[in-house]
Amino acid sequence: MVPPRLAKVRLPIETPRLILRLPSRQDVPDLRRSLRDPRTAMAVGAPLHSKQEMRNPVAMVSRTRSEYRRGEHLSLSVVHRETGKCIGRIGLRGLSWTHQKVESLSYWIDPHFWNQGYATEASYFLCREAFERLGLRRIASQALDRNIASLRVLRKLGFVEEGRERAAVCVKGKCMDMVLFGLLRKEMRPANRVSSAWSRRS
Repeated sequence: MVPPRLAKVRLPIETPRLILRLPSRQDVPDLRRSLRDPRTAMAVGAPLHSKQEMRNPVAMVSRTRSEYRRGEHLSLSVVHRETGKCIGRIGLRGLSWTHQKVESLSYWIDPHFWNQGYATEASYFLCREAFERLGLRRIASQALDRNIASLRVLRKLGFVEEGRERAAVCVKGKCMDMVLFGLLRKEMRPANRVSSAWSRRS
């Protein structure tokens, strides 16, 4: 049974080009392909999931659905409406009902679908749902300082840079900073301020 508060989110969330829904086994082939693409991990700076989940995304699907039922996290598949393909994941990690906030908006898009505004589109509609239906007052997020595309997504949505975690992620002896962001409910930009990310793309 889903906790009453989290159940307020109307799933699936439909956007102009996407469907955001709970992960299912039908997503596994697409997830496996994305997770095995080294560009996916490079964008974040580290493997996104355990070795077991990298080998067998069914375990990831089971875990995220269990976290949803416990009210801990909301992790959704990003599905392309036209093709029905799962092209990524997006989620709200670390829900705190006491403080009405989320520790992290996290997302990734299959590299074959980069530079088409999908991350911005998915993030906008999930954040709007979180503020309007869950009554949250704050959503945090973060991105590697080298990940220009992700930094652009967050700034376009109205996220404010709040700090920097120096040498936060080290890969093959190279350390990178993590840029920390926060978005308050009153700072959420209206759709017409960000819709250019998806309205001019098919």
